[in-house]
Amino acid sequence: MASRRESASRAAAFFHRRTRVEWVLLLAAVVVVTAVVARFDWFERADLALLDFAVASQPHAPRNDIVLVAIDDASIGAIGRWPWRRTVLASLIDHIAADKPRVIGMDVILSEPDIRYPADDMELAQAIARARNVILPVVAESGVAGPVMRHPLEAFAATNGHINMSVDADGVARSVYLREGDADSPPVWHFSAAMAAFGQASPPSPESFRHERARRIDSAGWISQDRLRIPFAGPPGTFERVSVLDVLSGQLGAGFFRGKYVIVGAMATGIGDVFATPVSRDGRGMSGVEILANALQALRDGTGIVRIPDLAKWFATLLPVMLAALAAWMLTPRDALIAVAVLVAALIGGSIMLVGSMQLWFAPSAAVFGCLLVYPLWSWRRQEAALRFLSEELARLVREPGLLGAPTRVDHSLDGRMQAVYDMTARLRDMRRFLSDGLESLPEATVICNLDGGILVANRRAVALVPVVLQGINDLPQPAGLGDLPSAGAYADAYADAYADAYGGLDRPGLPDIIETLFPVPGPGLAYWDALCGALDADAPVMSSSDSHGVELATEDDRRYLLHGAPLHGETGRPAGVIVSLIDITTVRRAERQREQTLHFLSHDMRSPQASILALIDLQARPERALTQPELLGRIGEHAHRTLALADDFIRLAQAESQNLAFSEVDLTALVLDATDELWALAKTRGIELRLDLDGDGVTLRAAPALLVRAIANLVSNAIKFSPDGSPVTVGLRRLGPYMAIEVTDLGTGIAPEAQARLFRPFSRVHAPASDAPSGSGLGLVFVKTVAERHGGRVMLRSAAGEGATFSIWLPLRSRAG
Repeated sequence: MASRRESASRAAAFFHRRTRVEWVLLLAAVVVVTAVVARFDWFERADLALLDFAVASQPHAPRNDIVLVAIDDASIGAIGRWPWRRTVLASLIDHIAADKPRVIGMDVILSEPDIRYPADDMELAQAIARARNVILPVVAESGVAGPVMRHPLEAFAATNGHINMSVDADGVARSVYLREGDADSPPVWHFSAAMAAFGQASPPSPESFRHERARRIDSAGWISQDRLRIPFAGPPGTFERVSVLDVLSGQLGAGFFRGKYVIVGAMATGIGDVFATPVSRDGRGMSGVEILANALQALRDGTGIVRIPDLAKWFATLLPVMLAALAAWMLTPRDALIAVAVLVAALIGGSIMLVGSMQLWFAPSAAVFGCLLVYPLWSWRRQEAALRFLSEELARLVREPGLLGAPTRVDHSLDGRMQAVYDMTARLRDMRRFLSDGLESLPEATVICNLDGGILVANRRAVALVPVVLQGINDLPQPAGLGDLPSAGAYADAYADAYADAYGGLDRPGLPDIIETLFPVPGPGLAYWDALCGALDADAPVMSSSDSHGVELATEDDRRYLLHGAPLHGETGRPAGVIVSLIDITTVRRAERQREQTLHFLSHDMRSPQASILALIDLQARPERALTQPELLGRIGEHAHRTLALADDFIRLAQAESQNLAFSEVDLTALVLDATDELWALAKTRGIELRLDLDGDGVTLRAAPALLVRAIANLVSNAIKFSPDGSPVTVGLRRLGPYMAIEVTDLGTGIAPEAQARLFRPFSRVHAPASDAPSGSGLGLVFVKTVAERHGGRVMLRSAAGEGATFSIWLPLRSRAG
C-alpha cells in the first residue's frame, strides 16, 4: 500500500516538474518571438492604424491665433489663373502686414525669377522687406548627385523653412522632420518650426520643441532629423480660413491678423499638395497648408506625439506577455482566456489613452501578438499533458485490483481516452454511491470522524438529530486523490493525511460539538470520547469494537442514547479515524420503566388494598376483635374502590402512552366544559364554586378528546381535593402566542418549589405524609403530562407554599400530536 502511494506521489511530482519546465521553455520562446516582432516592426501597419484611431478619436480645439489665407477657387476666378503675378503676392503681403501679424508664412515656391515681369520680383522683395516677418519655403528636388535644396531668390531676403512631408509606408502623412539637408550643408528647419521660433532672441534648437529624437539617411545621403508626430486638431477645415480675395478686397476688418500666425497657401482645386492623414474623411485629403498649421500648433503647444522611452517600451511589451503566460499557468482555461482578453484590451486601450492624455505613443501590436500567442500554445501543451496524464492514470487503474473492473484496452485517441475516463468515473461513482447508500441505510445516527474529532461524513439520521451542527456537512468537498485506493481500509488509512493537506483550514464541526449541543450534561460523553481517543493512540494496541460498550446519555426531553465508537483502521493497522454511532435506546428504557411501574403497581399499590381486605377477613374470624358488619363492609368497599381507581388510572396512563391514538378536530371550549361538568357535583359537596374564564370560543385543534377531557378533569379534581371548603376553583382558557393554555387555579396550601420536581413521577404524592391528605394513586399528574406531550404540548405549574397552585396545559394551535 505504502509503495503504491509513494509511486503515485513520485509520478505526480514528476508530472508537475515536467509541466513547469515546458511552461518556462514556452515562455522563453514567446518572449523571444515577441522581442523580434517588436524590434523589426512586423505589425507596423496595425500600429499605425491604431495611432490614426487614437488621433482621430480625440480631437482638440485649434488655436485661435493661427489663420489660413487660402488661394482658393474664388480667388483664382477673380484674379486670374495660377500662378499670379508677383505684384499680387506683394499686395497680399502688404495687406496682411498692415495688421501687424506675428509672422507670415508664404507657402508659395519662389525659387526662380519671373522672366515675363522682372520688375515684379523687385516689388515683391520690397514688400517682404517692409513686412520683415515673412517665411518662405525651401523645397528639395532631385539632382544629378542626389536631392538638392531649392531656396527662394536671394533678393527676397526672408527666413526660410523646408516644406517636405514624411509619408509612412501606408501612404499616410503623420509626421514631419524638423531639420533636413545633406551632409555638405547645414540642415534647414521645417517651415512650421521657423514660424514657431520667429522673433526669438536666439536661433531655434531641437531643445526648443517637443519632438522625437530620430535620424534617417536615405540612399542618396539625404539626412532627416528630429521627428515631429502631429496630433491633428481635427479633419480638414478645422482651422480658421479666409480667402485671398477677401484680404485684397478689404472685406476683413482692421486688425484681423494682429498678433496671429498667418499661413498663405494654395487650396484651390488642382493646385497645391494634398495628403492622406489620420483625420481624413470620405477619401478627402488634407492640403499641405493645413498640415503646416497642425504642425505649427503642435510646436507652439508642445503637444507633439513622441514614442515612450525604449526601456518603458520593452517593459510594456514583455510584461503583458509574461502575465498572460502566468495566467495560463495558474488559472483555468476559461479564466486564462478572460485574463488574456483583459490584457489585450488594456494594451490597446492604454495605447489610445496615452496618445490623448500625454501625447505618448506605444506600439502595442507586438505585445498583443505575444499575449495571443501564449494562450493557444499553452492550451496545446496543457492538452497534451492532460492526455498523457489520463493515459498513465488509466493504465495504473487497469493494474489496480478491486471492484472497478477497468477495461484492459484503451483507445489512445482523444475521444477514446475521454470515453475511458467516463467509464472509470462512472464505476467510481457507482462504488461511492454503494458506500454512501450503505452508510445512509444504517439504522442508527452514524458519523465518521478523524482522530481530532472532526466530522468527515454523517448520515441523514445524524443530520436530523443535530441539524444546527451538521447541516451541510456532506456538501463540503472531499479530499482528492483517494479514488485510486483499492479498499475501504486503504481509504481510511489515507483519509487523515489527505484531509489535513486539502482542508486543514476548514471549520468542520466535531464530535464534541454534537455531544455538547445534544446533551445538557455532556461530561460523560466527552470523557468517553477522550478515553476512546486515548485507546486509539498510535502507540496503544489496536482496539476492537468489542473493547468499548459505550456510554448512555440523556437529552433535555429525556430521550436516551448510547454513544458507541469503533476504530477505523488502515491496512497498516494504524487507526485512521473513528466510526461513532448514537443508538436511540429511549424505547428500551421506556419499556424498562413501564415494567418497573407495572411491578411496583402489582407488588405495592394493587397488593396493598387486597392485603388489607384479607387482614380484615382474618380479623373478623376472631370474635373478640370482629368489626360490626356495616363497618366491615365499609372498609372492604373502601379498599375495593381504591383498587378499582388504581386500575382505572393505570389503564388510562397506558392508553395515553400507547403509540396509536385517534385524533380528530375538536372544539377546545367544549372539552373544557365537559371536564368541569363531570366535577360539578364533587365541588358542590365541598361548597366549592367552579368559575369559568373562557376566551377561546371557536378554537379547534386536533386532539384525542376522551384523553384530553380526562386530563383536564384530573387537574380540576385535584384542585377541588386540595382546596379549603367554600373556596373557589377557576378554570380558564386563553391564548398565549402560538399556544392555547388551559389553566386550573386553586387557593389550597400550595406546593413548595423543592417538591414540585417530584409531582410528575409515577406513584409520587407530595401531600401523602399528611394525615388529612386526600387519597390518590400518584398517577393522575403523570397522566396529564403524558396526554399534553402526546398532543405536542406541555404542563406548566406556578405555585408556592401557602399560596395555592395553577396548573396549565399548553397545547399548540397547530398541533404536532403523535
